[in-house]
Amino acid sequence: MTSSDSSPDSAQSAPAREYLPLLDVVRIAAILGVVMVHVVGGGVEAGTVGIGVTALDMAASAAVPVFLMMTGALNLHPAAHRRGPGAFWRRRAVRVVPALVVWSAVYMLLIDPLAGADISPGIALDEIITGKTAVHLYFLWAVLGLYALAPVIAAFLHQHGAHEGRRAWWMGILACGWTALAFAVPFLTAGPTDGGSLDGLSQHRPLEAGALTFGLAFAGFFVIGRAAVAAPPGRRTGTWLLALSPLCVVALTAVYEADRGGAGAGSGSAADAWIAVLGSGYTSPLVMVYSIALFAGVTALALRWRVGPRAQHVLRTLGDATFGVFLAHFAILVLLRQLPWMGDGDELGQMAVAYVVVVPVSFAISLLAQRIPAVRLVF
Repeated sequence: MTSSDSSPDSAQSAPAREYLPLLDVVRIAAILGVVMVHVVGGGVEAGTVGIGVTALDMAASAAVPVFLMMTGALNLHPAAHRRGPGAFWRRRAVRVVPALVVWSAVYMLLIDPLAGADISPGIALDEIITGKTAVHLYFLWAVLGLYALAPVIAAFLHQHGAHEGRRAWWMGILACGWTALAFAVPFLTAGPTDGGSLDGLSQHRPLEAGALTFGLAFAGFFVIGRAAVAAPPGRRTGTWLLALSPLCVVALTAVYEADRGGAGAGSGSAADAWIAVLGSGYTSPLVMVYSIALFAGVTALALRWRVGPRAQHVLRTLGDATFGVFLAHFAILVLLRQLPWMGDGDELGQMAVAYVVVVPVSFAISLLAQRIPAVRLVF
């Protein structure tokens, strides 16, 4: 998605950025995962599908963290900051801000009412503040926040070039730990009925996720993306990390099934509180371990892979199209579900049809849009 920066900044001092085909392959796979989450999520939540589809949904939960890590891999590279922070911010703002404004308006004014949602000035303002102008556009708010922080983070990482990878690993792991703790606190301090599990302890929320804070919450993924490219693990470690990934999917599926029956914050026991912590989306420690193990394992084994000019052109083209797919796919999904025979889209057959329609149509629209000068600004 926005992690692509196909033409490196021209420059004097920083090393040129070599094209890494793995990153395009991974972000193509990741956008397929994002579409999967939105196609099957309703059925998984409604309980109309089996545990196999639930496990598939849990496996796809790494897609957004992977995108965030790829964004860091490219935007914390020294070449991205050759011209200084002003040039860095201008270039990224041109890429993200028009898309955020236009697609927020499309979803709030057209798609949401079509799906039966109410919209008013107050609701619209609330969605902007919370970064939820659409179910998936919080990612753009997160990316803008990360871009704002990137020059400072990059300066710290590159201060002593030989230690960049080690610094990035420690900083990323600490940032992920901070995020996990901040988002775990509300679950761990919520009592069953009186708002506190201990006398005098009330429920606390150290960080409220929203348009201005998503960047802080996801900074760990952003930095680890650079760490995994600057100092990838050894091949043996990478193999073990990839072997850990399916175990994480099994654990995530088990946590989701345990939570489905009503366990979670407010239900009383410490076990239920921890189920809520482990199943709390992209800030869950379990999702973090899974996503980082998957990305770091893949980079350890395939970062040195190279392709010829023709394959590079295909990968770049499809990789660049993932941004438009991300923006448009949910609108296509909502429109498709307006067809009478699609119902709520929560049955297995309906999900399969939705997926095989939404993916190629979204790619076709994105590839076409990139050929139209004015339209490509928001794709």
